[in-house]
Amino acid sequence: MRRVSIFIFLLLLAAFCQQAGAQQKEATKEAASDVPREIGFRLKGLDGKFYDTSEMRGQVLVVSFGATWCTPCIWESVAIEELKEEYAGKPVRFLAVNIEDTKRMPNEVLRYYAKERRVTVPVLRDPGGEALAQFTEGERIPVLVFFDREGHFDAPARNGMQQEIALYKQMVRERVNALLSRQTGKAEASAREK
Repeated sequence: MRRVSIFIFLLLLAAFCQQAGAQQKEATKEAASDVPREIGFRLKGLDGKFYDTSEMRGQVLVVSFGATWCTPCIWESVAIEELKEEYAGKPVRFLAVNIEDTKRMPNEVLRYYAKERRVTVPVLRDPGGEALAQFTEGERIPVLVFFDREGHFDAPARNGMQQEIALYKQMVRERVNALLSRQTGKAEASAREK
């Protein structure tokens, strides 16, 4: 009889511990969801360097996610190259991120492609699309992502590209200029407070 009592006690104790563990996991999960997650990435470029959005503070960052087989991505690349020239000397940086599998699109082939297309912005690799998935749930590319000068993602990401390259460039200019002026406005307000 004593053994049965001990066995029942141990069963009840195990059930209690299991329930307490489940409640603790749920509480941890809820607490983690309340904490804002910093959105960004660290990706390797074709040049062998790593590019980390958290280390690019002080600049407005414009990131284009695309693929070589995507025709709108080709036109977006042209727009990005032209905008890069327009913003030369200003705290704006442009990056291109290729989402293709490295087996189907090896680095050597991608380097050749970038050279033929006269791409001068750094080209990074995101073959699993993990970095891209932070910004969009859709599968439509290109996707254009903006970060402010403090390194924060400026939502929303832009999916797809308009047919008219001039209109597309104007949209990008408006976003970049707004991010530049927002930062300038904060700096001026801070200086006035002192």
